[in-house]
Amino acid sequence: MTYSEIWHRIATSYDDGEARAIARILIEELFGLSYADIVCGATEQLSADDTLRLDTAVRRIEQGEPLQHVLGYADFCGNRFCVNGSVLIPRPETKWLVDEGAKLMNGCIASDEMQHKAPHSPKRILDIGTGSGCIAISLKLRLGDAYVEAWDISEEALRTAQDNADALKAEVVFRKRDALRAENTAAPWDLIVSNPPYICDSERSAMDDNVLLHEPHTALFVPDDDPLRFYRAIARYALLTLNPGGTLLFECNTRYAEATGTMLRDMGFEEVTVSDDCFSLPRFVRGRKNSHNQ
Repeated sequence: MTYSEIWHRIATSYDDGEARAIARILIEELFGLSYADIVCGATEQLSADDTLRLDTAVRRIEQGEPLQHVLGYADFCGNRFCVNGSVLIPRPETKWLVDEGAKLMNGCIASDEMQHKAPHSPKRILDIGTGSGCIAISLKLRLGDAYVEAWDISEEALRTAQDNADALKAEVVFRKRDALRAENTAAPWDLIVSNPPYICDSERSAMDDNVLLHEPHTALFVPDDDPLRFYRAIARYALLTLNPGGTLLFECNTRYAEATGTMLRDMGFEEVTVSDDCFSLPRFVRGRKNSHNQ
């Protein structure tokens, strides 16, 4: 098969530019070929076994399976995470949560040191709705001695997340918990971060089949009449369990980011901000628990 034949097959499901990119990444990742190799016809020199392997992979993409599932992994924050049908594929915009969370926690540590406080105890971080574990694991790798815990309601997702943590040598504690029924914990958190389900049922018709047919609906959808159900429940839990001055970080549906910010203000969070993602869409909400609120 030539590169042109491959991307034209993929173009039955994607536009031409995206089809070319998917074909290039697929060939590069499967066979370690450079783009120069690809355009110079290297795929035509593959062995019979490798040609069959490539044809099988292209066929799966033609049938709507995401490239990351065909490869078995997705890159996020400089690391490779196993992905499958039990977890969402990490999106590039979600990196904001890791960058912001790490900046906040490093800032807290630096502030303690500048004020000559006793050696700081490890910061405590909770990721609610962890999926592949990409946020929790990335934060642990950035912050070293922080205690990081991650919840999900799906046992299959938790197994995938634990496998990713083991592969990346990140010590994260994974627990099966329902975000809508979170119970108080003995020790408070310094940071709670969450990318919960936020796509309304009515938005399904506008979504691509490679998402609808291959990613877990429990991690995607909320009812039209209560789009903030997870944000409200997690924010209530955060008010009970964050340390005074602790931070809550959300990734949101861009249609409801401002509403989420308003909800946090109404609940008593301070310094609430709404931030754009890498596509200049309002997607992230940050709120701080009142430093005098015990």
